[in-house]
Amino acid sequence: MDITNRKFLATLKLVGLSLILVGCSATEDGSRIEASDAPQPPGSGGVSYGMTNIEGALYRAGIVSGGGGHTTVLLMTPEGVILADPINHGFSEWLKAELAEQFNTQVEYVIYSHHHPDHASGGSTFADTATFVGHENMAVNITKIPSNAAPMDSNGNGSIEREEATGGTANNFDRSDANGDGTLSPAELNATIQPLDLTYRDQLTISLGGSSVEIYHTPPAHSDDMSVLLFPAERTVFAVDFLQINRLPGGLTGFLAGYPVEDYGAAISVVSALDFDTIVQGHSEVIGDKSDVDAFAQLLRTAESEVAAALTNGRGLEETLESVMLPEYSDWLLYETRREALVSDMYRFLSQQ
Repeated sequence: MDITNRKFLATLKLVGLSLILVGCSATEDGSRIEASDAPQPPGSGGVSYGMTNIEGALYRAGIVSGGGGHTTVLLMTPEGVILADPINHGFSEWLKAELAEQFNTQVEYVIYSHHHPDHASGGSTFADTATFVGHENMAVNITKIPSNAAPMDSNGNGSIEREEATGGTANNFDRSDANGDGTLSPAELNATIQPLDLTYRDQLTISLGGSSVEIYHTPPAHSDDMSVLLFPAERTVFAVDFLQINRLPGGLTGFLAGYPVEDYGAAISVVSALDFDTIVQGHSEVIGDKSDVDAFAQLLRTAESEVAAALTNGRGLEETLESVMLPEYSDWLLYETRREALVSDMYRFLSQQ
C-alpha cells in the first residue's frame, strides 16, 4: 500500500470515529448499532440510519430504528465506494449525503444481493455515478412479481390486488399503485429498483482503487439470483436472507420459498467454502464467523428432522408445536416469537412434499 492510500485509510478511520454517537438505538431484534449524528433526510418519518467500521476500509451501514433493521456493507477506496444493497431511497439519500460530506467520496458500484425490494430499492439515488451489478437471473426477476411477494398472487394473474396484499405490500399499497387501478403490476412492485448494468453467472470480481470484492452465486435458496460478497483483504463475507446469525428466521414462508432444506445446505456450503473470519448479514447488525454459518445450517436440518419425525408418528400440527421445542436454540434472537412459525411452516412444507 502506497503512502497516499495509507493516509486515505487513516483519514477514513478518524472521520468514521466522528460519526459515532455516545448513545445507541435498538433494532427489531433488540441488538444495537451505533448511530450517525448526521441529519436524517427530509420525510424520513422518524427512521434513523447509522454506519460503523468493521475492518480496515469496510463499513456496515443500515437502518438503526423505525424501519426493520436492514443492513448493508460498503468498501471505501481512494477511487470511490463499492456498496452492496441500497436498501431503500431514504437510506440511500442519507448515505449519499454522508459519503459526500464526511468522506468526500461517492458510490461507484452497487452490488445487489438479490432482487427483493426490501434490500434492492433506492439504487437510483446513485445512478449518476454508479454501475449496478447483480446475478443474471435478477435481470429477469425484476420484470416479474418479486418471489417473496408471489404467494400473495392467490388468483395467479401475475399481479397483486388490494385484497391479496399483506404485510409491507399492503401498508404501502397506495404508494406503489402508481396508476391508481387497485392492482400492483410487476412494474409497480419493482419500480424502486435500479436496473442492472452488469450481470454475471457464477463468479465475478470487482476491483476499484486497489481494493476488490468477489461475488459468488449460490444454488437457489430464498431466491434464484442470490449473490454472496467476499471482501478478501478484510476477510469478511456479506450474505443476506438465506442464512442468519444467531437468529431464527421469521418462519419459512418466503424464506425457503419452495426450496427444500437440502438446497439450503448447498447454498450455505458455498459460503462455508470461502476464506473469511467475519460474516455480516442483511437483517440485524449481529456479526458472526464460520461456526455461526454452520450452526444456522444445523438449525434447518434439526427442525426438518424433528418435524419429519412428528409427521411419521402421526402427530398433528398442534402436537408437533408442543413437542418440537428446539431447546438448543432457545438463546437465539427471536426464539420466543419465531419458533412456532418456524415449526408450523416446516410442518406444512414437509406435509406438501
